[in-house]
Amino acid sequence: MRNKRDVNMKSFINLDSRKIAIISSFSVIYAIFRIIPSFPVMGVPGASFSLGDVLVPIYGIFLGPTIGFASIMLGTFLGFVLGKPPIFLGWDFLPAASATLFIGLMMRNKRIISVILFLIALTIFLTLPYTEILISLNDQVQIPFNWMHIIVLLVIISPIGKSAVKSISNFNTSFVIKRREFTGFFIIAISSTLFQHVIGGIMFQTTLGIYLGAIEAEAFPGIWQLIFYVYPIERIAIAILATIVGVPVIKSLKRSGLEQRF
Repeated sequence: MRNKRDVNMKSFINLDSRKIAIISSFSVIYAIFRIIPSFPVMGVPGASFSLGDVLVPIYGIFLGPTIGFASIMLGTFLGFVLGKPPIFLGWDFLPAASATLFIGLMMRNKRIISVILFLIALTIFLTLPYTEILISLNDQVQIPFNWMHIIVLLVIISPIGKSAVKSISNFNTSFVIKRREFTGFFIIAISSTLFQHVIGGIMFQTTLGIYLGAIEAEAFPGIWQLIFYVYPIERIAIAILATIVGVPVIKSLKRSGLEQRF
């Protein structure tokens, strides 16, 4: 009995050691990508999103919800050390880490939980005091600010979302990339980056608007108006780049057998 307990304890220690090593390695990779700027953050002069956003769906798919979340969180703090200044009072890891959790759950056959998380995040965003729910295109036409998020949420709920998850789970190890693999990964990537966008919007309002007052309430309608026209291009660009990088990376990991260790 004692020998069995010793074996179980050793296995537990080895498992934890492996997880720590994985989190450490992938957090460093994320930190390096995080200090590379991509798109500017509207309403915050000098601040920018990072190229690390491209890695978020890859981490969610490959590392899963817990290890992926931890890697992003640690990588964000390493990014602070490397020179990427915090915007949200040190809570900057939440948008990307939450998106990794969201995708990780989807890929682990917990799509319903992911949908619930998306609905909760969207509801919180819409109920915040500085949210501009409708954007006026002219005197007669108004469109929901979150129109793209709503479409993607419906896609996730539909059989298309299930098919996208299945197409990634069934990636083969050949060097040829099939259209359904590219399409499936893009759907997951655009879902990831839009979920991240909602969480980022919540952080943007609560820290810079409500808590710090760094942005006046009167400024938010104009900021949301500008973001409304920019974010679809920005999010599609991130999803395309993530797909271009992510599909060959995931296929390579499957070929190496490393993917089976998670």
